[in-house]
Amino acid sequence: MVDSNHEIQSDPVNDELFLDFFNFDFNFEDQDKKKRKKIINETSQNNSEYIPKHDYDGWFHTFIPVPTLLRSKEGPSQLKQSIEHLYFHRKFEESLRLSLEFIEFIEKYNGHSNEKEFELHNPNKLNNTREMLEIASRSALQLGDVKLAVNCVNKLISNEPGHMQLRGIVYAKGGHYADSIYWYIKYLQVRNNDYKIWKEMGHTFLYCYCHSAQLDTANIMKTIQEISHNTLTMQLALICINHAYRLMLKTSWATSISYINSRFAREKQEIEDLSSYLEKGGVNVEETMSLLDNLKENRTKEDIIAENGLEGFDLEMIRWILVESKISVYEMYLVDQERLAKDL
Repeated sequence: MVDSNHEIQSDPVNDELFLDFFNFDFNFEDQDKKKRKKIINETSQNNSEYIPKHDYDGWFHTFIPVPTLLRSKEGPSQLKQSIEHLYFHRKFEESLRLSLEFIEFIEKYNGHSNEKEFELHNPNKLNNTREMLEIASRSALQLGDVKLAVNCVNKLISNEPGHMQLRGIVYAKGGHYADSIYWYIKYLQVRNNDYKIWKEMGHTFLYCYCHSAQLDTANIMKTIQEISHNTLTMQLALICINHAYRLMLKTSWATSISYINSRFAREKQEIEDLSSYLEKGGVNVEETMSLLDNLKENRTKEDIIAENGLEGFDLEMIRWILVESKISVYEMYLVDQERLAKDL
C-alpha cells in the first residue's frame, strides 16, 4: 500500500533537465535587460556614425553655379538662405548679384511651353520671384542704383502690405511720386493707422514740390525753411504730416523703456519741426479742405491737375487723402476730448 502521508520528493536534477529540454525560461528580468542593452548598442552605433554638416554660421554659402544649384533638391532653399545672410551682413553687391541670377533662371526657363523641356531645365518647378525681387530692389537701393531698384519693383506682383510699402519707397526714391503715393495709399487701405507711412507720404509730396520747382532736395528741411509756397502739393504734405503726428500720439508707446522713449521723442520732434516749418512758410491746409467740395463738382480732372501742378496724379488719390484726413480730424478731436476728461 502506498502511504498517503508520505510526501513525494522530486529530484532537482530531473526538474532541471525537464526545463532545459523544453527550453522554458521564466527569467523575464534578464530578457528586459537584454532588450535594453540591444537598444542602447544600436543607438550608440547610430550616434557614432552621425556627423553634423551644418554647424557653423554661413554653411550654406557655396561656389556652385546658380543654375546648377537651383536644379538640385535642396539648392533653392540653400541659395535663398545664402542671399538673405549676405544682405543682413551688408554684403549688398553679392546679395544683388545672386538674387538677379535667381530671377534670371526663373524667367528664362519658365518660358518653355514644352513640359519635358521645363522639367529638364527646372526640375524644382520654380516660378515665384517675389522674394528675390524684393531683396534685389533693397540691395540696389543700398548700393545707390535707384534705376535698377525701380525695374525690380516694376516686376513685383504682390498684394502683401510689405511689398506695397516697398514699392512706395522705391518709386519715391526714383522720382515716380504719383506711383509712390498710389502704393502708399494701397498700403494704408490695409493698415490705415500706420503713422510712418503717412509721414512718408508727406515727404513724398515735399520731394515732388521741390523736384517740380527745381529746388535742392539734398537737405529737404533746409530747403523748406528757405523757400516754401502755399501750393496744393505743399498743403497735401502738411495734411499727411499732421495726420502722422496725430496717429503717433494715439499709438501706445512703452515710454518706460529708455530706447523706445528716445525713439518716440526723436520722431515726435522731427514731425513737429517739419510741421512748424511748413506752417511758417504760409502753407494753409484749410484751403486744401475746401478743395474737397470742388472735387464733388463736375470739373474736369485735367483742369484741377493742371491748376495745381500735380501731373501724373489721380484725383481719386487726392480725394482719398482729403477724406481720410477730414475723418481723422474729427476722430482725433474726440480722442483729445476723452483725454482731457480723464485728466480732470
